[in-house]
Parts: sequence; C-alpha cells; structure tokens
Amino acid sequence: MLIRAGAATHSFNMDQRHVGLVINTRARNHLTVTSPPDSNLAPPGFYMLFIVDTTGTPSVAEFLRLP
Repeated sequence: MLIRAGAATHSFNMDQRHVGLVINTRARNHLTVTSPPDSNLAPPGFYMLFIVDTTGTPSVAEFLRLP
C-alpha cells in the first residue's frame, strides 16, 4: 500500500490518502506491483510504501516519489 506523506495546514491534513496496490508477481524476496492508473488516484509527490502481511502487520516504510 501507499500512504501519502502528510501536508498539515491549520491542523487539517487535506492531502492524506491511502492507495492499495495490486501484486502482480511474488517471490521470496521480490514483489512486482502495478502503480496507480492515474494522478487522480495518486497525485505526484512523496509516499510511504508498506508491505502488509496476512495478519495485517505493516513493514517499516520506504519513501518513494511518484512523478
């Protein structure tokens, strides 16, 4: 999943979003996922990438930038 990095203004985070990703292939130490289809779903910017296991426990996030 992708979580958009925060942008708090006047105590509200108007830019918050959670974007699920489709896993295309899975190997022991490798995943291939499909990026969001357009910028309406995931506007350009910085996101935290999490991998969530079958019990719902997230990994440590890695930051990435969507162009």
